[in-house]
Amino acid sequence: MGKAPACHLFLSPHLDDAPFSCAGLIRKLTSGGDEVIISTLITADATGALTPLASRFHGVWNRGDRPYAIRREEDLRVADFLGARCRHEGFLDAIYRKDDIAEPIYSDIPELFAGLKPADQKHVEAAAARLGQIISEERPDIVYAPIGIGRHADHLMVVAAAKDVCLGRLPLRLYEEFPYLLGEFPAEHPITVELGLELSGWQGAVPEFIDVELAVRIEAARLYPSQISEIFGNNAGLVETMQRHAERYEARSGSERLWTPEAPSSP
Repeated sequence: MGKAPACHLFLSPHLDDAPFSCAGLIRKLTSGGDEVIISTLITADATGALTPLASRFHGVWNRGDRPYAIRREEDLRVADFLGARCRHEGFLDAIYRKDDIAEPIYSDIPELFAGLKPADQKHVEAAAARLGQIISEERPDIVYAPIGIGRHADHLMVVAAAKDVCLGRLPLRLYEEFPYLLGEFPAEHPITVELGLELSGWQGAVPEFIDVELAVRIEAARLYPSQISEIFGNNAGLVETMQRHAERYEARSGSERLWTPEAPSSP
């Protein structure tokens, strides 16, 4: 008698992070009969007046007043392609978030990559509370969270929630955010995977390589057309970046690396 299907919960800061980083593994799991749920935190449309930073991004994106609506639709298509189920948790992007007196918490792009601000703590706590609800509803056998390599505030919010809710309580694996893991992005302050682990406070993490199909990674990423020009320039840039990722791990097809963090010691 075969083993019962396992339930895998992937935590994604934005509507592309987990699939960009783990599409090969997700397809491998669902093809093997396991259940995969992709829970994305940052999925909501902006409400009220945009912050100056958000106005700048909207101008660059050129996707109207509700750019996240397009991204949610893309995410549904990607989940279908990978055989997964997606959840959209409805939190606001850092570019939209405001403090208690309606001032922007993050006023420029460098601030987005400079760590969580104290004024964002209420949103961090809300994210942890939401993750607790998700765990209760889905009852996953294993949870996958981002390392926090790029130091983006939205990624660090998910890191904080995963550490608070999952570390030492549930089987937890960390994934390397693509394309941050290449050490080239953000251009102003790229860091290595190892430094990302250290800065995020993941202790004693042990790596594990997963053989995956590069073609699956590429096709999943192509299903996010709104992101390709912004991140990779064009489809050729996407393919080249994905191939360099595979070569980084000396993989003839594709490879994704997970890390198992050390649980905190009991007091």
